Amino acid sequence: MTTESARPSPGGPAARPGLGLLVLAVVLVGLNLRGPIVGIPPLIDQISSDLDLTGTTAGLVTSVPLICFAVGSPLVALLTRRVGLDRAVLLSLVLLGVSVALRPWGGLVTLLLGTVGVGLAITVGNVVVPVLVRRDAGGRTKEVMAASTSSYGVGAALAVAVAVPVAAVVGWRGSTALLAVLVVLALVVWLVRMRRAAAAPAAGPAAGPTAGPARAVPGPAARPGRADGRGPAARPSVWTQPAAWWLALFFGLQSTLFYSSSAWLPPLVADQAGVTTATAGTAVSLFHLLGIAGTLAVPTLLARLGNARRVAVTVAAGWAVLLAGLLLVPGLWLAWVLVGGVAQGAGIGLGLTLVAVRPVDADYGRSVSAMVQGAGYGLAAVGPVLVGWSHAVTDGWATPVLILLAAAALMGVAGLRAGEDAPIGARRGVPHG
Repeated sequence: MTTESARPSPGGPAARPGLGLLVLAVVLVGLNLRGPIVGIPPLIDQISSDLDLTGTTAGLVTSVPLICFAVGSPLVALLTRRVGLDRAVLLSLVLLGVSVALRPWGGLVTLLLGTVGVGLAITVGNVVVPVLVRRDAGGRTKEVMAASTSSYGVGAALAVAVAVPVAAVVGWRGSTALLAVLVVLALVVWLVRMRRAAAAPAAGPAAGPTAGPARAVPGPAARPGRADGRGPAARPSVWTQPAAWWLALFFGLQSTLFYSSSAWLPPLVADQAGVTTATAGTAVSLFHLLGIAGTLAVPTLLARLGNARRVAVTVAAGWAVLLAGLLLVPGLWLAWVLVGGVAQGAGIGLGLTLVAVRPVDADYGRSVSAMVQGAGYGLAAVGPVLVGWSHAVTDGWATPVLILLAAAALMGVAGLRAGEDAPIGARRGVPHG
């Protein structure tokens, strides 16, 4: 890709704490952006039994965060303009820690309200982290995004792996609340990073965005009245940009496939391959763990394949192998899960990398990230429901899998446009940089 991601933005890395602290901070934040969601499904039977939940209500508990992603993402850009990127992450970590720690210790209302808090807090992290990495990592944006996004898979795999064993010792309430420990760790490191940035000597007018996070460094588009015409009016609304919509479609279909698979892969593998529930649970753990390798491979794939469009098509093909393999040759389920796990990690890694590097500048990136993730997660929220409904109506897996195969094919088509090099938001005739 040839966007300006290779160039640090004003007040970039030279004016901030070291790259190592940035990587540590965003990795720890990333550990908390999936675990509090995917850690609930393995315990949903225990939760339903304890709280006397219906199947519909239990499904609501697992789908609320995706609804929050869709509704809350467009509002995050407004939050960051008011408090800055760094304080937005800080506030989200506080909300996440409180919500994770308190939501199990009551009835259904407390559980739902806490889950809403979890969803809204993670929404902020989803939207802000790619923009913050773009702002602070300079020419290492792709590599830092790979490290950050891979931690999503680590957090998800860890939450799934420990949920049931820990619940056997301390109950489902203690098991789910224990995830707050990781949030506290991320919060401490984030505060250290903000304090070091505040103590760093100013390097010019744009330096020190975290010294006063409410004054986060604006990109060129945020400065009105510039003689070169690059004030706010120079940047078109992100909602009018076809490139942003293609990116939203790619991101949304990738998320649809991920969350649908996270929810339905265990019964799909169990029914199709004739394995035990425990073995099917192992398939989900492998699925999440292998996503780490897929995410870390994104910078290499971009370099080896030459551009993001080819990587997007490769990811779509990996999803197709998983789905078609389970439908046609279920006995080889382990091979298909291996391929699908790597594909899902590469897909989310590529999607967030494109969100980080394709906007014309870091300031416009706030709007792009909010729009892409809001629209994308709105689409993703439909996926698990549609798969579950089609499975119930047909009493089989052929129709649900065909629906997901169609989503994979469409994702590949969208990736051909989402992976283009042209910066999103660039005004014709005005150089970006």
